Amino acid sequence: MDEKQIFGEMGLVEDKPRSATVTAVEGVRLAVLGRDNFNELFEKNPKVLLPIIKSLFERLRTVNRMLASKDTLGDKETKGHDGSGGVGVVVLSGISEAGKDVLNDSEMEINKFPFKVGREQSSGGLDCLSDNDLYLRDSQPLNVSRNHFSVDNVRRDIVVVDRGSLLGTIANGKRINAQAVLNMGENEIIVGQKISPFVFKLEIR
Repeated sequence: MDEKQIFGEMGLVEDKPRSATVTAVEGVRLAVLGRDNFNELFEKNPKVLLPIIKSLFERLRTVNRMLASKDTLGDKETKGHDGSGGVGVVVLSGISEAGKDVLNDSEMEINKFPFKVGREQSSGGLDCLSDNDLYLRDSQPLNVSRNHFSVDNVRRDIVVVDRGSLLGTIANGKRINAQAVLNMGENEIIVGQKISPFVFKLEIR
């Protein structure tokens, strides 16, 4: 997990045993939100709870995609790209000029999953309905949705997931339905329709 990530939100809302354990590998600072605090914030300052609500919906969508793609993934679910159970290094870089600009013409190593990409609010201010790690500054006619796609590690496969965008996501020349397993080596990602200015290379090394 990375800075400002949330965990344990399902146990907060639903009074049932936790489904996962989080272990810190180095010193961390946590903000703990209990049920009493949650109820108080819900009444007095519901905006504070938006990240938790967005996290719940994101997890629900991820589970739905995993169930929908279970049959199509087949045996690949049990193997890593390198045959050893790992996925190697995942690197994002720009192919188009707009893609290069947003990354300052350099590479970005993706080391947290899901890594979420979407459109930057035109005013440049806070957008409480978006939750992204990389924001793309798009202009009319828009290609990029507020919450467009994510890169995730699903059972040791690196996948690109469309997050319900309006114009879709194209991975290696094919518009994906919900998610697509990426190849070892170089992959091309187009954000939106084929003529979108945002074209990226996602490399699994």
